[in-house]
Amino acid sequence: MNLDARLEALAEAAETYVDEAFGAQLALVPITPKSLPHFILDRYRLWQGQLQGQTILVMAVREVLSPGSGATAQYLKHRDLVRRELGADLVLLLLDRAPGAIRRQMVERKIGFLVPGAQIYVPEAFLDLRERAPAFAIAHGESISPTTQQLLLAHLQHQPLEDRNLTELANELGVSIMSISRTLDELEAMQLAKAQHVGRQRRLHMMLGGRELWDRIHDRLQSPLRKVRVVSGAYGAKIGPLAGESALAHYTMLGEPQVETRAILGASWKRIEADYALKPATPFDDDRVEVQTWTYDPQMLAQDGVVDRLSLYLSIRNAADERVAQAADELLETFPW
Repeated sequence: MNLDARLEALAEAAETYVDEAFGAQLALVPITPKSLPHFILDRYRLWQGQLQGQTILVMAVREVLSPGSGATAQYLKHRDLVRRELGADLVLLLLDRAPGAIRRQMVERKIGFLVPGAQIYVPEAFLDLRERAPAFAIAHGESISPTTQQLLLAHLQHQPLEDRNLTELANELGVSIMSISRTLDELEAMQLAKAQHVGRQRRLHMMLGGRELWDRIHDRLQSPLRKVRVVSGAYGAKIGPLAGESALAHYTMLGEPQVETRAILGASWKRIEADYALKPATPFDDDRVEVQTWTYDPQMLAQDGVVDRLSLYLSIRNAADERVAQAADELLETFPW
């Protein structure tokens, strides 16, 4: 993977991390402001987005910061220059990893930074989520996080997750190990699972399954659907699995919709949009495709190119169209618990 692709993947990982940790959409867009000196643009990749209603600039350095090199002091000068030129409320340094000494330096100097899956520190917003956060309690009726929901749906659909360790679970669901670790904390707090320790490995042991588990959790499960875009592009199957009414037509007797619907992970939208040169569609385009962005990757639970039944049900259960609502009920009636 070349440098630009690696940094773009890092930005996508940052969006996913903040989404899972806070339910917030960074919506990062790459920028190359002409007002900045060339040495800044040569040394950093920059993105602009939003966090807690404020404009945020994210800077990814094109090298690894090493303790004792004076790199953090140099970055501090560069950050202040960028902030003055672009007038950003918040500026974060994006890193794929940061040794403990570097993290301490940045916290001491109040340098905001983000390491996907590990820590986000935003001194201006009094926000500091650390890698080794303590296990948390889940209030009754509180919604379930996207990764935890994904794991529960996978378990309900008989994916072999029992007795898997953190690494195996992360690979199975396509998420970070830190996300899975938080999910096990969440499942234990809800008394749905008990983490077993085998040597130094933490393994999953579910305490409920089937219809009993569904009845316990279904009121707390959320629609994975975040946003819908209608675009022009004849790349349907390459974009993602069938979703929405297209998937419902696959599983039930509902008729096929005129515009095909596909689903992708929300953090992958900008990459897919660029890869397939997708453009907003007009009513006159014959190659229209409806693209849903989800809070978790629909591909990880998809079956034969179609989103899974339970995720589909959650995405349409509140549909105003009576035909769709009836077909959604049919999904549960025929589900093999």
